[in-house]
Amino acid sequence: MIEPEILTEVPAALKRLAKQVVRGFYGVEHALALDVLIRNPCVREEDMLELLKFDRKQLRSVLNTLKADKFVKCRMRVETAPDGKTTRHNYYFINYRVLVNVVKYKLDHIRRRIETDERDSTNRASFRCPCCFSTFTDLEANQLFDPMTGKH
Repeated sequence: MIEPEILTEVPAALKRLAKQVVRGFYGVEHALALDVLIRNPCVREEDMLELLKFDRKQLRSVLNTLKADKFVKCRMRVETAPDGKTTRHNYYFINYRVLVNVVKYKLDHIRRRIETDERDSTNRASFRCPCCFSTFTDLEANQLFDPMTGKH
């Protein structure tokens, strides 16, 4: 049995997809944070603070937004210093498989909404009374005029 090839490098198309989606739907801070994660496979929170020159509260807000929308994943790791002290560090990374699924899901939602709006607009009223400005669908149009009395 042949072992499947493990990709160690992210294809450029996936990186471009992540950049374009974040630039299109999020703010500049989100795009900058994601750019750091695209260039580096896994980044410690302190390193991101140093690179982006954000304050911690702002960075966490940006990362939590991206994490809630499943663009970014986080792992907490406990590290022991040489003097025996333990510290917790948050490491952030992009799971591109989840990112692609989220983009597909959101595009499907947009497609459904467009189809629903289009369907609703074709079923909307197509006749309007010039006197009272009431609107009627083509199914109700035959009930508006009585040919025997000549009244509407």
